[in-house]
Amino acid sequence: PQSVHPDTRDLESLAASCAHGRALGFVGRAAIHPRQLPVIERAYLPTPREIEEAHHILRAARAHQGAQALPNGTFIDAAVVATARRTLSLAHRV
Repeated sequence: PQSVHPDTRDLESLAASCAHGRALGFVGRAAIHPRQLPVIERAYLPTPREIEEAHHILRAARAHQGAQALPNGTFIDAAVVATARRTLSLAHRV
């Protein structure tokens, strides 16, 4: 996870920092004040496209055991399946 954003009142800057962190591959962020939590949650919850992609990956993994490459070039292995499960877990917690 990304480290805390120290300015607990500047939520706009927090949102921009979270978006940048997510683009860099972070999967969450620590908070130091409760007012930061809704901003962080919005930034890190999966998008509808990410949710659909995760469902697609899990369907493919159930259909064929082991590593595989899908027709669109997506490579599926145990790590990709675990990430898809994490994505859906986050999506279904709201």
